[in-house]
Amino acid sequence: MEQKNTPIETARQTLIQLMQRKLPPTPDNFRSVYDEIMGVKSVDKSAELAKALEKVLYEAGKQRPKYIAAAQAITPLIDKSDWVRLEEQLRKLFPSGSAEGAVGDADWSSLIRNLLKQLEVSHKGVTLSRKKEGLSKVLTNFASDADVLAQKIQALIGSWGSGSVSDVAVVNDAAVSQPVELQSAASMAEASGASIVSVRASTHWRDMLLRTFELVIIPHLQAVAENQQKAVALLNTMQKAASEKAIHQCANELKSVLLALEMQRDQQERILQSLLQLLRLLVINMGELVVEDKWLYAQTAVISDIVSKPLNINTLYDAESSLKELAYKQNQLKPALTEAKDTLKKMVATFVDRLVEMTESTGDYHDKIEGYQQKIATTENIGDLNVLLNSILEDTRAIGLSVQRTRDEFSLSQKQAMDAERRIKELTAELDHIGEVAHQDYLTGALNRRGMDEALEREFNRADRHNTTLCIAMLDIDHFKKLNDTLGHATGDQALTHLVRVLKDVLRPTDVLARYGGEEFIIILPATPQDEAVKAIVRVQRELTKNFFMHNNDRVLITFSAGVAERKPGESAVDLIPRADVALYQAKHSGRNQVIGADAVQAASDGTVAGE
Repeated sequence: MEQKNTPIETARQTLIQLMQRKLPPTPDNFRSVYDEIMGVKSVDKSAELAKALEKVLYEAGKQRPKYIAAAQAITPLIDKSDWVRLEEQLRKLFPSGSAEGAVGDADWSSLIRNLLKQLEVSHKGVTLSRKKEGLSKVLTNFASDADVLAQKIQALIGSWGSGSVSDVAVVNDAAVSQPVELQSAASMAEASGASIVSVRASTHWRDMLLRTFELVIIPHLQAVAENQQKAVALLNTMQKAASEKAIHQCANELKSVLLALEMQRDQQERILQSLLQLLRLLVINMGELVVEDKWLYAQTAVISDIVSKPLNINTLYDAESSLKELAYKQNQLKPALTEAKDTLKKMVATFVDRLVEMTESTGDYHDKIEGYQQKIATTENIGDLNVLLNSILEDTRAIGLSVQRTRDEFSLSQKQAMDAERRIKELTAELDHIGEVAHQDYLTGALNRRGMDEALEREFNRADRHNTTLCIAMLDIDHFKKLNDTLGHATGDQALTHLVRVLKDVLRPTDVLARYGGEEFIIILPATPQDEAVKAIVRVQRELTKNFFMHNNDRVLITFSAGVAERKPGESAVDLIPRADVALYQAKHSGRNQVIGADAVQAASDGTVAGE
């Protein structure tokens, strides 16, 4: 009976596990399950071979860049077990006398003799100095690879004979004639001085170009499904392209895709302009119809101002937030306005009802008086007269009470109507004010806190979608209290407006400026790492020193301190803004008029803790 842990039993258990897991019995799957049962890690000889070859070829590539290209090609072939193509790649590493244009060690003497001879021979249009210059460039560019150097020298000699190609052009054309993988490896290695890093950089460039095609070009073609499908198919072809022929084919197909994109972009631009023109006409007509309705006129004024100027994304965001704020306030005030109008309606209805009652009461009273008059004329008994007088007095008292009650109700209704009219005027005035201020800071024109919160949410969501960096800069004017105390609060307000004007001139259109409170401002810098954000705020400081704030024809220097914090993945504004505030505090206590990043503050803090 076989032992439970023998190789045969383990192999049987491995096959059972593969069947239970519904995995195909490939060598890799079998090895993985076998190792799992045995509790060992077997050596993948193919992978080890690939690593050894890659290491050797990369080391050789320091002298001859073509070995780096071979290393990149060999590893995936071993992973795919494509032994035929692997053999072809290995054969390319060794010189072959039968290969066209190849030069063996024994042929170098013939090549040099031919070179010396051609240097002495006179060629039309090619001077000796140009020959030497061309030869020098070939020796400099291709000295690291003897095989390629021989090919380039032969090509150079041939160009002298034709006399149609300059030496410099020959060198460049010779470089183009190289295999694709050798061109990229050699040129990038020579440019950077580090072959391995340069070749890997070329891979990163390729990935970035493919990602740009996927994220930028393809989405812009979604309006025409046929063009988008063609672009998607081209992307798949580009991802698989490995030969020069395939790359040229992709380039030809790319031309048609770019042409379709350009035509579609022109069409969308025309559509946009037509829609804007329609919107302008609509707003003009609405503005003429709603002049009396001030709160609605304010909304049309916002849209009219936008469409009358070139479109700007920040302007559109501001207008959207402004209209949202206006609608929010109007929804809050609308019930009160409706209630005030209903009060007026009730007053009129009450007046009409009381008027009818009073008319009916006075009509009955007149009828009763006429009846009493007839009875008095026919009555001879004094007792009956007393009864009639009492009845007349009772009816007179009743009609008096009815008139008094009606008068009191009229007075109350009149007071309610006056209150309702006053309330309507107050609400209308408040609506007019809301239409004007919206969500911008009334003094500086920057976003207020509500607008800032909306902008933060919008930009944070965008950064999460595209996996990009985002920075927050917090600014505070230096010695602002002293400026207010010395020159007055009105001058301080003018200084704030001056600062905002300079900020808007220097910042990018994609940056968002908001007033955080008092003399503090928040700047949102999308797709910007911390070091670049610090440089941007420093540029604002320099521009502020050039644009002096003028007070009574005197120059007043205004400076500010700033803290910059880069958003961590998934970090909220509640956590990010305090980090920028800490950096701002550090800038203030480091002499003011400085910009400090939150990372520098954290590094200093870590150093202090380590020292303690």
